[in-house]
Order: sequence, then structure tokens, then C-alpha cells
Amino acid sequence: MKIYLLQVEDLLPRREVEVNLSQVSKHIEDEVVLVTGAGGSIGSELCRQICRFQPKKLILMGRGENSIYEISLELALSKTKVTCIPVIGDIRDKDRVEEIFARHKPTMIFHAAAHKHVALMELHPEEAFKNNVFGTLNLVRAADAYQAKMMLFISTDKAVNPSSVMGLTKLLGEMIIRSYAAKSCTKFCAVRFGNVL
Repeated sequence: MKIYLLQVEDLLPRREVEVNLSQVSKHIEDEVVLVTGAGGSIGSELCRQICRFQPKKLILMGRGENSIYEISLELALSKTKVTCIPVIGDIRDKDRVEEIFARHKPTMIFHAAAHKHVALMELHPEEAFKNNVFGTLNLVRAADAYQAKMMLFISTDKAVNPSSVMGLTKLLGEMIIRSYAAKSCTKFCAVRFGNVL
């Protein structure tokens, strides 16, 4: 029997996707980037990666002061040259979203703020709708009104033929994105994340 070190690639039945970093850099460099849910698992990793591409400014938006403080501190300690601005705000608060767009004028929005725990959202469907649907609508309307270049909505594989409240709310978010993409000068797009290894 032969024992060898198992790589993640060994578990996936496809080739690894090569990312063209120079293309990514062209899109982000010198832009004002807003990340919602910046203190969460996806949002904080987006912030770390975005800093590599030298945006003019990175706005770290979230409603949890502790998580926003932590990612803000982490980025400051990383000695990034990017101006990172921590902002406490809730995407469900239309006036606060408007205020953030008016003050910072983001040109690129990465929307990672969401209620994502399937079982909890079954118990609290109204909260899932408020956050994942109406919060997304607030951001989309602001991005359109302020003529941002691009807004990326982080969705989920659970939006495919949804069998849960959370999946349904993310599908509705995708529908909002699709609706505005057809009529806005802002480029709206969505990406579905699946469970990862």
C-alpha cells in the first residue's frame, strides 16, 4: 500500500481554474470598492484579496462592530497601502445605505452581507427576507442611482430550485440583480458559491 499526501485537487473531478490576476487588477486598481458583510467569512476574505489589487479606497461595511473592527485592524496590521474605511451600517436601512453611497461614491460593490444559515432562517423567515431580499434591493437601487460601474451579488448554490427559505431569498436577490442588469448602466452580476472543501 502506498501512502501519499492528499491535495485538494485530488478530490475535485476537474482542472483547477487559473485566475488572470492582471485582468482582476485592471478592474479593481484605483476604484472605490465597497464590501458589504465585510466582517463575515466571505466578506473578510474578499477584503484581504481586494487589497492586493490596490483600490483607491476600500469601504468595509457591516452591522457587527466587532467583526468590522477585527478586519479593519487586520488590514491595518498587514501594512496595506490601501485606505480602508470601516463603516457600521445595516443594508436593511435604506437611509444609511444612501448616506454611505453619497459620502463614499463606491464604483464597485461586492455584496456579501446575508443571512446564510439554512436552519435558522427556517425559524426566522421574515429576517431572511428583510436582509437577503430587501437589503439587496436597497443596495441595487443605490448602485444604480449613483451609477456605480459594477455590483457583484454573492449568492448560493441553494438558490437552484430552492427548498429552503434561505435559498429562496437568495434566488429573489438574483432576480433583483437580473432585473436591474437589463436596464441600468451599472453592470450587475451574481455568482453562486457552493460548499467548499
